[in-house]
Amino acid sequence: MKKLLFLIIPFFLFAYQVEIKSWGKTTFYAFLKHNNIPISLYYKLDKKTQKKLARISSRNDIYLLKDNNKIKQALIPLDEKNQLQIIRKKNNYIAKIIPIQYITEEKFSVVKVNNFLSYDVYQATKNPYITHKLVNIFSDRVNFKVLPVGTEIKIYYKTKSRFGKIVNVDIIYSEISNRYYTLGAYKFSDGRYYDQNGKSLKGMFLSYPMRFTKISSPFGRRYHPILHKWRMHDGIDLVNKIGTPIHSVAEGKVIYKGWLGGYGKAVKVRHKNGYMTIYAHLHNFAKIRLGQYISQGKVIGYLGNTGLSTGPHLHFGVMKNNKWINPKRIKKSAKLKLYGKKRKQFFAYMQKIKKDLSKKVALK
Repeated sequence: MKKLLFLIIPFFLFAYQVEIKSWGKTTFYAFLKHNNIPISLYYKLDKKTQKKLARISSRNDIYLLKDNNKIKQALIPLDEKNQLQIIRKKNNYIAKIIPIQYITEEKFSVVKVNNFLSYDVYQATKNPYITHKLVNIFSDRVNFKVLPVGTEIKIYYKTKSRFGKIVNVDIIYSEISNRYYTLGAYKFSDGRYYDQNGKSLKGMFLSYPMRFTKISSPFGRRYHPILHKWRMHDGIDLVNKIGTPIHSVAEGKVIYKGWLGGYGKAVKVRHKNGYMTIYAHLHNFAKIRLGQYISQGKVIGYLGNTGLSTGPHLHFGVMKNNKWINPKRIKKSAKLKLYGKKRKQFFAYMQKIKKDLSKKVALK
């Protein structure tokens, strides 16, 4: 694709019209019809590509090269890696799938917080996505609502852009310092951020597996509403409407998926350090399979009312070394820290980042 673009760039300026526009609410059929491209082009594509064309995000940008208002070339993204290229040769159109070419840049910025965090970060970086990323990385360790005036934030990050539009920002390293503390965040090979002591900035677990309106039943002994007797309630019940997505609170292995007695449709996931979580009374399962390793935040099912249940809710339970514990405490109790070989690798990686940064700062 790069060769093709280099060959035709001189003509861009004098013979052709270039349009970069949002896909919007159109369909591929409407796109072909509007641009007088034969519908037969669609039917020559394989079924997999046809399905992807039906799911193009309205926010995606497409590239059009026109000659006298007739499309000479079109680039339509199918996913993050591939795009459909349509080329007109004489009076015929051909289509093929080619890789998307991104421009990747490494940047380093220093922010002084004297006004509002989002304002000061944007003024320093001219990037609208950085603030959200920073808050997400440090949210468990920093209270951004009371950030002292004069706080300095260092940010080392990569941007990925297509046709001049940023499509992804990846923060490699950041440091927040003020008169009270200095806290670093280094993105390690496992995708997590660790501080300068090798301790994860976030706990092992998400606080909850779903958005909920209330906790209808807490952890502990209760009078069962269906069985009409006192018994231990080994989890918490989270209420919302049927179909609400349920997420795994931590990475792990799916060790059960199916009907589980009074739990109804349920999923069990085994995690590191002796933890296991259960998600019960599901309406349906997501596309997961038994034995699959899943990431934190992966959708595993949808809230329902199956099994012994008096209304739509999720029963969420947590085990630690085969003993039920209160799920509300896992976020604070389950900490991650690097040990042994990984700890040595992390500190070597941390030193490399510092060396790379010192070179970049010296070149400025």
